[in-house]
Amino acid sequence: MTDQNKAPARRRFLKFAAMVPASLGLSVSWAKAQEAMIPTSDDMEGPYYISNTPVVRDLNRFGKPGEVMRIAGQVMNAAAPDVPVAGARLELWQTDGRGRYHPQESGDYSDFRDDQIDLRGTVIADSQGRFDVLSVFPAEYWPRPPHIHYWIKAEGFRPLVTQHYLDTGPGTRPHRTARVLRDQRPALYPAPTFYIEPV
Repeated sequence: MTDQNKAPARRRFLKFAAMVPASLGLSVSWAKAQEAMIPTSDDMEGPYYISNTPVVRDLNRFGKPGEVMRIAGQVMNAAAPDVPVAGARLELWQTDGRGRYHPQESGDYSDFRDDQIDLRGTVIADSQGRFDVLSVFPAEYWPRPPHIHYWIKAEGFRPLVTQHYLDTGPGTRPHRTARVLRDQRPALYPAPTFYIEPV
């Protein structure tokens, strides 16, 4: 089998392996089985992507409305799933608590005044591939459930454009979904792990 054919075959095997426990009646949820799929599947870029956003600790720099929450997750190597991707750059963007993007335009950061750019920014993963950033709970807007956009880049890896969906009830996608833990202050969104592919 050529190297070119090995990757799709490996993905099919991992998807099958992720589903086996559920099919045997073991206590593994469908969402967990889907999260175990490696590499993380891509998703549409969606509207209003702004390139070259600044590195931030809080996406909500200008106090847009919404329930405060913390997003925490990890970036891992899809070819060696126990190995973190240190220094991965994650560009995030989302709506505010009323379902509005800031700005409702696409472009480059240099095309806008700084105060026009909100609920979007770049986060750098640490040596263990972990990232942590403050934000607000994004509102749904028809027909989309609450979600967060990501563009992930790291030297030696293929860029990944994807989304995470926040678990708010029926209709939520079963993969790349997590429940916001509101018993913490601020509320915590434990983002499903990203697995990115080496070039």
